[in-house]
Amino acid sequence: MTAIYIAGLQAIDRNYYEAASIDGAGGWQRLVHITLPLIRPSMNSVILLSLIGGLRNFVMIWAMTGGGPGFATDVLSSAVYKQYAAGFYGLSTAGNVIMFILVAAFGYPRTIFVYAH
Repeated sequence: MTAIYIAGLQAIDRNYYEAASIDGAGGWQRLVHITLPLIRPSMNSVILLSLIGGLRNFVMIWAMTGGGPGFATDVLSSAVYKQYAAGFYGLSTAGNVIMFILVAAFGYPRTIFVYAH
């Protein structure tokens, strides 16, 4: 994630900062009005990759703890798997639908924004 942020920062043309300093912009104004808007595609990529990575932690959690003790280390995907293994197919399907809605709700608007601008 740090490499993505560094690449986004290095992609910003220094002429923007030079023009802002000539216009009298301070450090905070340059950060808010130049840096943050121009690294927004990098931020969107990091957020989307973090969300997907968080939902894919099932294998590590299941191999190490099996979701236990109790439900202490459960994530949504391990809870869905436990419901499926117990024969509660409706609950596991509902959990999968919730995961799909989460990914779609966070991912789709971010990808539209990145590719539209």
